[in-house]
Amino acid sequence: VYDLLSTVSGTERSATRTRCAVRQQRDGSVEVAGLTVETVTSPGEVYALLQRAATHRATAATLKNDRSSRSHSVFQMKLSGTNLETGKTSTGCLNLVDLAGSERVAKSGATGEQFEEAKAINKSLSTLGDVIRAVAEGSAHVPYRNSKLTRLLEPYLGGNSKTLMFVNVSPCSKDMSETISVCFFFFFF
Repeated sequence: VYDLLSTVSGTERSATRTRCAVRQQRDGSVEVAGLTVETVTSPGEVYALLQRAATHRATAATLKNDRSSRSHSVFQMKLSGTNLETGKTSTGCLNLVDLAGSERVAKSGATGEQFEEAKAINKSLSTLGDVIRAVAEGSAHVPYRNSKLTRLLEPYLGGNSKTLMFVNVSPCSKDMSETISVCFFFFFF
């Protein structure tokens, strides 16, 4: 896990970035140690942070995409609002998660470090599917700890949380197998 808001250069790779530890707190919540926290008061400020983080995200060219994301990205916004009539304050958390592409390694041509990144991406996507399935089925065991992504999102994948997912698909017929694979994986497990 890396803090994209503290990274100086968009060209830095994982070898030069400081890793952040994912830790469980005594109250059961999950925290990433050392993350940059910014206070925002407008949509423009949120957008500026998202743009800043995007410039620091690791990307690489593959046969399928000239700027393929090499990791997932999680932007967490803690919200607080007060009812002016009652004075009651409500809080919540909005997670914007970009699940790095689920390109098949054989089609992307990934080798070396990109191959290892692709394997890690696909493993965490598989774990996310397992977690969503276990929550939906009311399973006694939900495998949150099988991935840092699901560990980080644990408080937001069950209980009274709401999840909305957008899938970007290619309109090109040559990409149909990838589209079917993604839709099948996330919607029909």
